Amino acid sequence: MAMKVYAKGRNDAYEAFGVFDGKNLTVKKGSRISEKVSGRIQPIVTSLRNDASVVSAEYILLKDVAFRSPSTAASFVSGTISNGMIKWKNDEGKTLKSLQEN
Repeated sequence: MAMKVYAKGRNDAYEAFGVFDGKNLTVKKGSRISEKVSGRIQPIVTSLRNDASVVSAEYILLKDVAFRSPSTAASFVSGTISNGMIKWKNDEGKTLKSLQEN
């Protein structure tokens, strides 16, 4: 069963929305990703972030982007290596990790 999730950065650095199907996470069109990139993120993440057909000059997603893991999706959105099981939350503010534990 797919669930809606979101990730929001400190000081509104990014605000992304997605759908998690239990394994894959799709970041939805219209999400805003971080302008800054820090640390060593995966080359595919860097490539997607720099693709003008995927991300606008204002760092808004122009189309849905699917990832095989919540962590890769979180790194794409935040611009830094991230634990997607903690970064992504449901509408009630619960992390994917806490939902898996229940």
